[in-house]
Amino acid sequence: MLILHRAERTDTLADALAEVLSTPLRDPMRTEIVSVPAAGVERWIAQHLACRLGAGRLGADGIAANIDFTGPGRLADAIADAVLDGRRLDTGTPVSAENPWRAAELTWPVLRVLDERVADPALTVIARHLGFGEEDSPNAGRRYATARFIAELFERYGRSRPSMIADWAAGRDLDGAGDALREDLAWQADFWRAVRAEIGRPHPAERLDEVCDRLRADPEAADLPERLSVFGPTRITESFRRIIAAVAAHHDVHLFVPHPSPRLWADLRALEAAPAGPGVPPRRRDRPAPEPDNPLLAALSRDVQELQLRLDGIVDTDFHHEPVDPPRSDTLLGALQAGIRDDTAGRPPEPVADDGSVEVHACHGPERQVEVLRDRLLHLFDADPTLEPRDVLVMCPDVETFAPLIRGAFGQTGLPHPAFELRVRLADRGLRHVNPIVDTIVAIVELAAGRVTAGDVLNLLSAPPVRARFGFTDDDLELVREWLANSNVRWGLGTAERARFGLERFRQGTFDAGLDRIALGVVAEETDDEWLGTALPLAGVESTGIDLVGRLDEFLDRLGRTLAALDAPAPAQHWSRTLVEAVDSLTATAPTEDWQRAQAIRMLEDAFGAAEETLRLADVRDLLSALVAGRPTRSNFRTGELTVCTMVPMRSVPHRVIVLLGIDAEVFPRVQRIDGDDILGVDPLVGERNPRDEDRQCFLDAIGAARDALLVFYSGADPVSGRPIPPAVVVSELVDTLTALTGDSSIVRRHTLHGFDARNFVDGGVPGIPGPFSHDASLLDGAKALRGPVEPIVPAARQELPEPATAPDDADIDLSTLVDFHVDPIAAFVRQRLGARIPDDETPHDDQLDVELEPLDKWGIGDRFLTRMLSGVSLADCEAAELRRGTLPPFAFGTRELQAISSAVTRLHGVVAPLRPGTPQTLDVLVTLPDGRRVHGTVGDVFTGDDGRARIVRATYSRLKAKQQLTLWITLLAVAAAGDQGNNSAQRVGAGVFVGRAPRGGGTATVTLRRPDDALSLLYDLVRLRDEGLRRPLPLPLDPALAFADNDGPGRRAQWALTSARRTFEDRFGPGTSPYVRFAFGGDVLAEVGFDEILAVTPPAGRSLAGVDLALSDGDSLFAGLARTIWAPVGAHREAT
Repeated sequence: MLILHRAERTDTLADALAEVLSTPLRDPMRTEIVSVPAAGVERWIAQHLACRLGAGRLGADGIAANIDFTGPGRLADAIADAVLDGRRLDTGTPVSAENPWRAAELTWPVLRVLDERVADPALTVIARHLGFGEEDSPNAGRRYATARFIAELFERYGRSRPSMIADWAAGRDLDGAGDALREDLAWQADFWRAVRAEIGRPHPAERLDEVCDRLRADPEAADLPERLSVFGPTRITESFRRIIAAVAAHHDVHLFVPHPSPRLWADLRALEAAPAGPGVPPRRRDRPAPEPDNPLLAALSRDVQELQLRLDGIVDTDFHHEPVDPPRSDTLLGALQAGIRDDTAGRPPEPVADDGSVEVHACHGPERQVEVLRDRLLHLFDADPTLEPRDVLVMCPDVETFAPLIRGAFGQTGLPHPAFELRVRLADRGLRHVNPIVDTIVAIVELAAGRVTAGDVLNLLSAPPVRARFGFTDDDLELVREWLANSNVRWGLGTAERARFGLERFRQGTFDAGLDRIALGVVAEETDDEWLGTALPLAGVESTGIDLVGRLDEFLDRLGRTLAALDAPAPAQHWSRTLVEAVDSLTATAPTEDWQRAQAIRMLEDAFGAAEETLRLADVRDLLSALVAGRPTRSNFRTGELTVCTMVPMRSVPHRVIVLLGIDAEVFPRVQRIDGDDILGVDPLVGERNPRDEDRQCFLDAIGAARDALLVFYSGADPVSGRPIPPAVVVSELVDTLTALTGDSSIVRRHTLHGFDARNFVDGGVPGIPGPFSHDASLLDGAKALRGPVEPIVPAARQELPEPATAPDDADIDLSTLVDFHVDPIAAFVRQRLGARIPDDETPHDDQLDVELEPLDKWGIGDRFLTRMLSGVSLADCEAAELRRGTLPPFAFGTRELQAISSAVTRLHGVVAPLRPGTPQTLDVLVTLPDGRRVHGTVGDVFTGDDGRARIVRATYSRLKAKQQLTLWITLLAVAAAGDQGNNSAQRVGAGVFVGRAPRGGGTATVTLRRPDDALSLLYDLVRLRDEGLRRPLPLPLDPALAFADNDGPGRRAQWALTSARRTFEDRFGPGTSPYVRFAFGGDVLAEVGFDEILAVTPPAGRSLAGVDLALSDGDSLFAGLARTIWAPVGAHREAT
C-alpha cells in the first residue's frame, strides 16, 4: 500500500514519520529504510527523530538507531539489484560498483565508443565539435567533456524516461512518449545502442518492467522490510515512481510530501490529466493547469503540482496532517503563509502590520548585503535571548561568491564587532575551497594546460601545502617574487612549454633562464659582465640566499618533472599515478591535517577508477573540475553553528529564521538554456526536471520553512554608479504580495551605500528596525567624523607650518642632498619635512613577452649601454650581456629594438668620448658658507685636457632636460666655490658638459656651463632656498621653471613665458601628475592640481625669501621669482649645441 502523507510544514511530516517508525518492524534487527532528498534533510530528520523515538512508544529518549537514510536514486537501484540478483537489499553498496550506467562510470565506455565512431556520418556534428580530422585542433581537448555530457544525458534518460531507453534497446527510435525522435536527435539512439554493446550488460531501464512485475508478483522478490519511507520529495523520477508503486503492492510505502496548499491539491485533483499512453506522463505543454488565486502559489509551485500529477493513480491512501503547533496568524509571516496555504489573494479586510517577520533588504552589491545581514542578525539575537545561531539558516544561490565575504564578516576572533563571535559553517563549498591539497592538484593541472606563467607559479608557491613542503616563508616568497621580476621571467619553465607556441628557440624569459641568472648571481656580480653560457648574473642575490635558491631550484625541478609527465596523452592510470606522485613530491601537511592528503588521493582514485582509456590533459582538467564542484555533505549541517548553504540541501527544513541571501536577478532563478541535444529539455514531460522551476519551488519552500522570520537580501543598486537594479522576478512577486497584505508600498528596506553612513547609527535610520541599525564601533567613529564640521583640506602650500624640530640651517649639507632637493623641491619637502613617502603605483609582474619595448625599458637598456661603453666595454659585449639579461623581445622584434638603441648610444658615445680624455678623476669638495655651514661631497667625471684645464663631463641616454642641467650647475658651483677657497684641483675645473639625446628627434644635444665668478654667492642662495623649501613647499616644479626662464627676458612677452610653463606643467607626463605636487598643493594625492595653484603662491613682502633677493617684476608670482633666481644664472653661463 502506498500511503501519502501531506502537510504544509516538514516538521509536521517529521512527526508523522516518527509516529510511523514508533511501531517496530517485525524483525527488530532489520534496518528501517528512509529515503531523503538531500544531505541537509538527512541530518535534520535524524536529529528530529532522535528527539521523538526511544525505548517506548514515542519515548523521546534521544535515540534513533538502525535507520538507513538513502537517496531515492540509490534506493531504486538497490531494489532493482536485489530483485534481479536475488540478494538482500543493500543500499550501502556504492552504486558505481554495481551499476555501470551511472554518469561517472558510463563516461568511459561512451568515450571509447566516441573514439571508435567519431567518423560515422551520423556523428558529423560531434566530429566537428571535437575537431576530428583537423591537425592539432584545440577542440580535441573536448573529448572527455563531451563524453561526460553524453553520459549525463543517458543517465537522466534512464531515470526520467525509462520507456525511451527500453524502446532504444529494442531498436525503436522513440522519444519515450510514443513519438519518433526528431531527425536531429536520432543519432542518440544508435549511439546509445553502441554504448550498450560496449558495456555488455542491459540498462536497468530495460529490465524495469521485469523488476516491477516481480515485485508485484512476489512479496519476497527484494527481501524488503515490511515498510519503506520516502521523505520530503518535491519531484520524483519516473523509474523511482514505478518501483515504489510496485513495492507498494505487498509493502507499506509511506510517502511524506511537503505541499504548500490543501486547496491547490484539491483543485488539481479535480482536473483530469491528458494521458500520453499507458503509464506515460503527459507532455508538459498538455498538462492540466490550475489557476491558483495566490500569486506566489501560482508563480512558484509548478514542481509540486507536477509531483501530484505523477503520483496520480498510484496512491492508495492520502492523509493530510494538520500542524500540532500552527503558525501564528497575527504576524506578517503568518499571514503570508496562510495566504499560500489557503490559496487566497488580494488585500485582507484589515492591513497586516509590517512587524519585521518578513523583510526584504535592497543593498549595494554582495559585500553590503553581508554587512546588512550581519547587523540584522545581531538585532534578532538581541531582541530574543532564546534565539541561537543554530536556529538561523542562510541560503544563498551563489555561495562561492559570498563565501569569502561571509568569512570576513563572521567568526573573526579578537576584532571589535559582536558578529565576530558568531561561528558560521559554510556547508557545501567545492573541494578546492576546503582542501588545500586538492586545490594544489587542480592548480598543477591548470598550470600544465597553460603557459606556466610567472604569476601562476608564484600562486602555486604560495599554496600552504607547497610552502610546507619546501619551507617557504613570507619573506622567502617576497624575495622570490623580486628575483623573478628582476631576471625577467615571463612564462614557460623551459623551451618545452614554448614549443607549443613556436618559440622553442627563444629561451630568455623562461624559468630555466631566470634560475640560471639567480644561481649565477650568488657567485658573480652583474656589473662585471661575467656571464656563463647564456646566463648573466643577477644583481642583488646575497650569499645568505643560497639555501632559498636551492629550495626554489628543487621546487622548479620537481614541478618540471610533473608537468612533463602531464604533457602527452596517456592512459587514465598514468594520470592517476602522476598526480599522486605530484602530491607526494610537491606538498606536505601537518600531522593534524593528514586527512587532506587522504581525501585528495581518494578523489583521484575515484576519478580514474580502473579506466584504461587514453586521456589528454584537457580531458583530465575537465574531469577534475567536475569532481571539485561544490556538493553538500551530511556533517556540515545542523552542527549548532549558523549554517550557510545553497538553496537545495535544506530547502524545506524548518528554522526559526530563514535568510535568503544574494537573490539577484542574474543568478536566481537560474536561466533555462535548453540544450538542443537534450531530449528531455526539448519537449519535457510532466515531472521532468526544470532548473528554473526548481529554483522557484525552493523559494516557495523557504517561505514555508520560516517559523519566526524570513529575511530576503538582494542587490538593489550598483555599488559604483548607484544605478537601481531591478530585483529578481521571485523577489518582485514576494514584494507585490507583501504590499497587498500590508497596504504599504515601501515594504523594501533600502540600505545606504556605506556602513559608515550616519543613518545607520540613529534611531529609525533604517525603517522598521528599532534603534540604531549598525553595531560596528569603528564605523561609528567614521560616521561621527562625517557628521562633524567638515573642514576643507588645506594643502601644505597654504598652511603656516611650525618650525621643524631640527632647523634646516643648523647642519652641514651633503652636496648630493642639495642636488636632490633642487631637482624636485616639492617631493623633498614632503619626504624630509613631513616624513611622508608616497608609494609608487605597484606595477604587477608582466607575464607577457613583449613585441616592443616600453619607453622606460628602452631607456634602461640605453643607459646601461652608454655607462658601460664609457667605462671601456665594447658595444658588442653590451649587446651580448643584454641578450642574456632577457629584456629584449624575441627574434626580429628584439633585433630591431636592439639596433635602434645601439645606434642611438653609438651616436652619443661618439660625441662624449672625445670630451673625456684619459682617466676620470674624482674631487672631494668642501665649501664653507657665509653662515659657517659647510657643503661637502664628492664629484666624479672630471677630465683634464692637454691644456691642463679640467671640466666635468657627463652623459645620459635621457633626453637632455632641466634635471641634467641643474644637477650639473649645482655641482659646478660647489667645485668652483671650493676652488675659490683654495682647493687646487677644483681650481682647474673651468666648465661642465652634459651630453644627452636631443629633447626632440633622434639627434644628440650638448649643454656646456661655464664656471661662474660668483660661485659661492650663487651656491649660498641655493642652500638658503633649500632651507626655506624644507619649511614650506616652494612652488618650483623643475621643467616648468626652465620653460619659463628660457622664454622670459627683455624683449619677450611675459605671458608667453607663463604659457610655456603651463604647457609643460600640464603635459600628460608633467609635474601636474606628480602625487607629491598634488599632495602639497591640492591636499590629496588624487586631487587635480592645475598650474593656477602654483601661480597662486605670492612672494613675500620685500621681494626677499630666506635672505635671497628674488628676481621679481610687478605682479609676479613666487614661481616666477624663483624660476628667474635659479635659472637666470644658468642661462647666463650656458652654451647649448
